[in-house]
Amino acid sequence: MKSLPFTIPFSGFCGTTFINCFASTYMFLENIVGDDGFECKKRDRKPCDSCGNCRNQTSGLQEGIFFLFDTMCGRSSLRCRFDGEPTEMQKWIGETEEGSCGTDDTVDFLFGFAGYAYNKVTADFQTAIVASIDAGRPVIAKVNSGENRFRVITGYDGGKLLSPEYKNVQKPPKRAPKYEELEALYVVGEKVAPKENQLRLGLQRIEQVMERSLKENLWDEYAAQLKCWGDTGLCNEPDKEVKRRFKRAAETMWHAFNCHNFAETFRHCVHEELRDPALTECWANISFLYDDTHTRAWSIIHLEQALDWSKRPEWGTCEIVPLVIEKMKQNDIGVLAEIRRALRILHQKLDCDPSSILIRK
Repeated sequence: MKSLPFTIPFSGFCGTTFINCFASTYMFLENIVGDDGFECKKRDRKPCDSCGNCRNQTSGLQEGIFFLFDTMCGRSSLRCRFDGEPTEMQKWIGETEEGSCGTDDTVDFLFGFAGYAYNKVTADFQTAIVASIDAGRPVIAKVNSGENRFRVITGYDGGKLLSPEYKNVQKPPKRAPKYEELEALYVVGEKVAPKENQLRLGLQRIEQVMERSLKENLWDEYAAQLKCWGDTGLCNEPDKEVKRRFKRAAETMWHAFNCHNFAETFRHCVHEELRDPALTECWANISFLYDDTHTRAWSIIHLEQALDWSKRPEWGTCEIVPLVIEKMKQNDIGVLAEIRRALRILHQKLDCDPSSILIRK
C-alpha cells in the first residue's frame, strides 16, 4: 500500500472535470499551500468586511488556478445554442458529458500551459499507476461512464485504488474508481520548458472560441426566440411554448456565469505574465464588461422566476429579454476586442525580444 498526502481541495464551481482535477493536481506537484488559519469575521458569525484573507487560503488559491486554466483553455468563453445541441467549440474544448472538458486538445494545452510533460495511457493501468504513485505523483484518470468523468488517483492498496476526499467539488464521487472502470490515465512527467509563449497561446484560444460564437450568432438566436413580434415571436406561440423559451433563457444564464471565472482570471492575475502593466487596462475593461454580463444574467433568471405563469406575460415583459441579451452580446464583442488588443501588445513585445522563447508563424 502507498498513499500520497493529497489534501488539496477542489473548485466548488463544477464537478470532477479534467480542469478541476488538473488544477488541484498541479497545486500538489508545485507544493502550493495557502494560509488556512486566517482571521475571518464571517466565519466568526460577524458581517464580512471584504478583507480578502480568504483568497489566500488553500481553497482560494485553488479557485484562482482553476479559473486560470478554465479561462486559458477557452472553456469560460463558451456560449450555448438555444436548442441545447453542443456547439463545435463546446465539442472541441470538451464541455459535453463524455468530454467533461478533457478532449485531447484541451489536455495537451493545459499540460503545456502548466509546463509539464505527460503520457496518456490506455492499457496496463496498474503498472502506470504504481510507478507514478511511487514517484510521488498523482494520476488523473478518466472513467468510462457517467458525468464529470475525471478522477485523481492518490494511492493504491493491492488491487484497490485510492482517491482524495474531493473537498468542495459538486457531486463528489462516492468512492475511488475500480480498474475495470478506467478508460484512460494522464500520467504526469517532468517539467518542461515551453516552446511557445503560453499566455499568447491561451489568449489565441479565447479569441478562437469567442470569434466562432459570435459568427454563429448564438446570442441572436436567443433574441429572436424571445422577441414578442415577428415570425418566430412569442405572440404566435401557445402559453406552454412561451414558458419553455423563458425557461431555456434562464438555464442559459446559469451557463453564462462562466463570465465570472473569466473576469476573475484577469482581476487577480495569478499567472505572472498577466501582471504586465502594459496589459492592465485591457484586464480592467474585461472586468467591467463581464461584471455587467454577470448582473444581466441574474436579471433574466430573476425575471423568469418572478413571472406569474398562471397567465401570459405582457408583450413589454417579453421584450425585456432580447434587450438584455443584446447587451450581453455587445459585452462579448467588447471583451473580444480587449483580448485582441492584449494579443497585439504581446506580439509586439515577443516578436521584438530576441530572448523570448517562441515559434514564429
